[in-house]
Amino acid sequence: MTQTDLAGKGALVTGGGSGISLSFVQHLYHAGANVLICDIALHHEAVAWLESIQHSSRVAFRTVDVTDWKQLESAYDEYGHIFGGIPDIVCPGAGIYEPSSPNFWNDQDESFYKMIRINLEHPLKLSRMAIRKFVQTKQPGIIVHVSSTGAQKPSMFTPLYGAAKQGISNFVRCMAGLQDMEDIRVVAVAPGPTMSPLMYDHPEALKLVDQDKDQLCQPDEVGRAMMAVCFDREQFASGTVLEVTHPDCWRQVSLLNDPGPGLNAYTSNRKEGLVAVVAALDADRHSTE
Repeated sequence: MTQTDLAGKGALVTGGGSGISLSFVQHLYHAGANVLICDIALHHEAVAWLESIQHSSRVAFRTVDVTDWKQLESAYDEYGHIFGGIPDIVCPGAGIYEPSSPNFWNDQDESFYKMIRINLEHPLKLSRMAIRKFVQTKQPGIIVHVSSTGAQKPSMFTPLYGAAKQGISNFVRCMAGLQDMEDIRVVAVAPGPTMSPLMYDHPEALKLVDQDKDQLCQPDEVGRAMMAVCFDREQFASGTVLEVTHPDCWRQVSLLNDPGPGLNAYTSNRKEGLVAVVAALDADRHSTE
């Protein structure tokens, strides 16, 4: 892909305070775009990067809880106040991973599954908001989602995560026709296991990885793939789900007869996740409630 020039363009990125979404923010910035980061906090890596660019006026941060739809709507207002107009690119990139968050097996959610609220509901709602804004202003736009190879490979210890990511991939394909109808491009990347804070800041997730054997993605590689799937229209049609499992391994995930993700999509110690499943089932078995 040739170098993308985004001077005068803008983006709104949820989850941009860390990991994959932060990498996308960095790629957008270096291409010339204005970027509003919406997240609950900035990871120390994001703080260091902002200091390295001397807190450029082209990057702003606002605290946003993506489970609150009013805060998502307010993020658009914030973008307008800071940069003017509406963002050309929207990335609902905020997400959590099941072993390191309230999950299906530990059953600690009180009134809703936080995993589904963050990883599925918020991307769908932010997409609806973005589509409405693009149509109202008669402006073309791009919405780029973060799915996962977990959408294709069932895992007993990450069932909510997998269900949410399957939903994202299917939603992106559903929206493919918006390209011709309204010049709104909806695409996604589907990373394999990635060495991001969702992994290395959480022992529950990191124990699934053999760091001597497993070839995990790096956030920068996924960010580069996000730029490609957003802006390389000749190679990637609207509705594309682009799998990224290694610097040299990108492939478009087919709707039908797809061979499934390659070996890099699996971690060597994944069976460790079953320990929590067995413990939960044992607790159920001995529960008197």
